[in-house]
Amino acid sequence: MLPSIFTTEEEIVKKLRDIARTHEFTNARTIAHVFYDVFKISYYALKRKKEGLKDSSLSPITLKRKEITRLVRLIDYHHSNDTTFMAEHDLTQCFGAQFTEGEALRFFDEYVEGLTKDRFGRSIHIDIDHGAKFMYKNPITGRHEVESRYYLPHRGKRLPWIKHTLHHSQNIYTRVDGEEREIMYICKYDLPFPDIEQTKCYWVVIVRKNRKDKIAPYNFRTAFPVFKYNNLLVRLERYRPIIEEPGV
Repeated sequence: MLPSIFTTEEEIVKKLRDIARTHEFTNARTIAHVFYDVFKISYYALKRKKEGLKDSSLSPITLKRKEITRLVRLIDYHHSNDTTFMAEHDLTQCFGAQFTEGEALRFFDEYVEGLTKDRFGRSIHIDIDHGAKFMYKNPITGRHEVESRYYLPHRGKRLPWIKHTLHHSQNIYTRVDGEEREIMYICKYDLPFPDIEQTKCYWVVIVRKNRKDKIAPYNFRTAFPVFKYNNLLVRLERYRPIIEEPGV
């Protein structure tokens, strides 16, 4: 049985403040960071749950305890596997004053396209005809329309990060979307260029295949940077850590 505490908002604040004071500040700050993320991702889960209801005004919408514990495990997994890589040497070879669309397509053809494996041996096929679309985005429609005016240099410059993420990420998630199983790989990169904006970001790589197919490789679908941590949590909420489904 749960203790009879946390009956008011004031009591929640007081009890959490009191227990935090029993820890050294550095330790309390780390604990607070983890559980603050639990509060945030639970908010995004509740928001998505409300949006999925036809009428959310009939009764209070809350998260069940098992839904919250799933999010606690999700945040624990994320923090345990969140590794920062210094982007240098080959990982910065496409950075410079300019990295044109033509240069990006040539680099994709020579160094990215083909069959590769992630660090756990899953085969992944990267095809330029479909894979290169991630470097283009129509700002109005939000679609990946392959036209020169929609080329995104900040994505082209990060082409070397695709295979690096697949080969090194331990921060891996999965979900089923219709007939397809999707795997999401995440790495955090720190660029050694203090003179450019947004030197730090998460880099997300998405692969997919038919969920019933046990033999064919996964297919690379897209990759993109995430510069705001809250945007990463919004995306994470829809997935489960891959470790929960061994053999996927």
